Amino acid sequence: MEVIGYDPSDLDGDDDDVSGDVVGDVVGYSDDGRPIVVGRGKRRGKRHGIVVSKAPWRQTQMAPGVIAPDQGMLPLPLTGSAGVNTFSAALPNITFEGQLQKPFRGERLLVSVVRTGASAVGRLIGQLFVGTDLQQLDVAGFDIEQVGDPGAFGVRLTMKPATPGVFIRLVTALNVALAGTDTIATTVTILGRNVH
Repeated sequence: MEVIGYDPSDLDGDDDDVSGDVVGDVVGYSDDGRPIVVGRGKRRGKRHGIVVSKAPWRQTQMAPGVIAPDQGMLPLPLTGSAGVNTFSAALPNITFEGQLQKPFRGERLLVSVVRTGASAVGRLIGQLFVGTDLQQLDVAGFDIEQVGDPGAFGVRLTMKPATPGVFIRLVTALNVALAGTDTIATTVTILGRNVH
C-alpha cells in the first residue's frame, strides 16, 4: 500500500505523519467502517485500514481478479496408438502420443511398466519427437525405462518448446519379442512447463 500526498505540518521531514490517498485494492470494510486494503509496498503514514499482503502466488495479479499468464509444471499423458498401451506378441511396436492444447516444454519423461509372463524381459527402446524434431543427439533409440524411471534422481530433458496442436510422440519397440500371452503394460507421461 502506498500513500500519496504529504502533510504540510510535517516539518521534520520524516514520513510518520504523511497523509493522503490510499493506493491499493479495497477488498471490503472493517466493522468500524475503515477500508481493508490489499496491496504491496510499505505502509507509511496514518493508518487508513488493515493492511493485508498478497499471497506469493497472487503477485502476477494485473487487476483484481485478473491474473497474468504464468507457467506451471504439469503432466502430459501419452496414449498408445489406437488407445493400446500394452505390448504383446502381436503388438511389439507402439507409438505413444499426446497433442498439446497450450504452449509446452517437456522436461521429465516418466515411464512405468507391468510385466506379465516369463518372456516379458525385453527393454522398451524409443525415439522421442516434438512435432517432427527428434529430441535426442542421434537417431538410434534409447532405453525409455532407464531415462523415464520415476525413481531416477536428476534425470531431466530440455525438450523443444511447442505450440498448441503439436504432437509429442514416443515411437517405441521391444528389443526382445514376447511369446504366447505374455504382455508388458506401459504408462508414459511427460512432465513439463505449461503456459496457463
